[in-house]
Amino acid sequence: MRRSLALLALLGSALLAQGPEGDFVRVRRPEPLPPALQVAVDGLDAARLTRHMAFLTDPRREGRGLGTRGLEATARYLAGQLKAAGIPPAGASYLQAVPLREVRPEPGAVQMVLGSRTLIFRTGKTAVLPPTEPGTLTGPLVFAGYGIQEPALGHDDFQGLEVRGKVVVFRAGCPPGAAWQKPELTAKYASERPADRYDSRLALLEKLGARAAIALEEDLERRLAEGQEPARPYFLTEPCAPAPGEPPLARVALTAELRALLAPGLEGTATLLTRGRVRTFRSFNVLGKLAGSDPALRPEAIVAGAHMDHLGLQDGRLHPGADDNASGVAALLELARSIAAQPVRPRRTLLFAFWTGEEEGKFGSGHYTRHPVWPLARTKAYLNLDMIAHPWAPAELDALAAGSGLKDPKAFFEGLDPAHFAEPGPSSAHGDLGPVLAQAGRGTGMSLHLDWTDGRSGGSDYRDFARLGMPFVRFFGSYFPGYHQPGDTLDRLDPGQVKRMARLVLATAWLLADR
Repeated sequence: MRRSLALLALLGSALLAQGPEGDFVRVRRPEPLPPALQVAVDGLDAARLTRHMAFLTDPRREGRGLGTRGLEATARYLAGQLKAAGIPPAGASYLQAVPLREVRPEPGAVQMVLGSRTLIFRTGKTAVLPPTEPGTLTGPLVFAGYGIQEPALGHDDFQGLEVRGKVVVFRAGCPPGAAWQKPELTAKYASERPADRYDSRLALLEKLGARAAIALEEDLERRLAEGQEPARPYFLTEPCAPAPGEPPLARVALTAELRALLAPGLEGTATLLTRGRVRTFRSFNVLGKLAGSDPALRPEAIVAGAHMDHLGLQDGRLHPGADDNASGVAALLELARSIAAQPVRPRRTLLFAFWTGEEEGKFGSGHYTRHPVWPLARTKAYLNLDMIAHPWAPAELDALAAGSGLKDPKAFFEGLDPAHFAEPGPSSAHGDLGPVLAQAGRGTGMSLHLDWTDGRSGGSDYRDFARLGMPFVRFFGSYFPGYHQPGDTLDRLDPGQVKRMARLVLATAWLLADR
């Protein structure tokens, strides 16, 4: 219901919209937080944040690539900072070992047997294989058009198709037609980044029980010939660990010969042949703990985490990872210090987790969910900080307003400073997170849009918590064009934004720990 100005005055400094508008929280003046929490929020130090980010992005950290000395030095630094802040380790040590394997790819292939025809696609020429266990995967093949279900458009490539246990082949990109040219659909199915354009497809194939997937790409052969997608080393977890739920995805060139064979209901056999040299090593999570102040609630915990790794050196170029994710690490470290400095602590225990291997497969957080230092049954929520250093741009707010569904978006967005706006992503299965986030936003002066998500195919460390059905919130800033590029440097991020987001996360963690 549209609210009158008189009612707004009665509500005071903030508006939490109700009904279909309940995902938006407009803050006009901050409201007081509980006294001890307010002191902790006000105790965050921008200079400390900047020093942490400077350390993490220093070239001597080697871009914090997995398996590098720079990432090992980062883990030691974080453990030292926790100790200096008076935060004990969560286990016997600050460091939780994460056993991993590095695979250096060797020539492999994708083979498709379609009737009397056998087509072979070789890596580096016409195929890109998934970063999976070296070996052979074979299964019955079925062609599923574009591999898309979009009920709103009346489109279902899987209608009447049985894909469980099969290798699903589909065309990349969007189907033809003007309806598919909307930005949200092209971003979902035709992004420049393979990880983005296949995310929703793979999540769907996981639900449908597919064994593997093969995407047919129009210009893959050209990109491979130009060296745009060189085969790089990749990483795997320990052999006994369960594989992620999504099926492995191979990508092959949509050649003229293959195109001529494509037809609805096409079946056959597919084989993915993966080869590589394997090296075992250990990386580390860094885990600290502040015991809760209430003896009755102390056995329960809130976990806050941020990944400390980045892409390292690629093709001889340093990727500093300032936004991704020196920003989240610095914020988590500083909010932990500020909470630890208070004479009054939250009622539940707080765990602070700095994850390894997020960029390469969510390895650190995945290992923790299999080997938790705090019982998952007594973990009440997980909060994730990743890429929080860039505020929203005015044009982004305008686009959000246009698609918001608010009855009066102008009333909500008019005069809203993008620097005081955030879009946390709470678990769609845990609606009780909404009021806590709203209170945290009101107390820290941050207007919010709650971007509810199931998180199971998410791109950061909340994914494995979501797959276990645990409450979580994803904290993320505005998308930065230098994402995963050498230009993600310290001088291009906004320390003030990091502090504002750190305040919001600190308030959320404390309120969750006290409720």
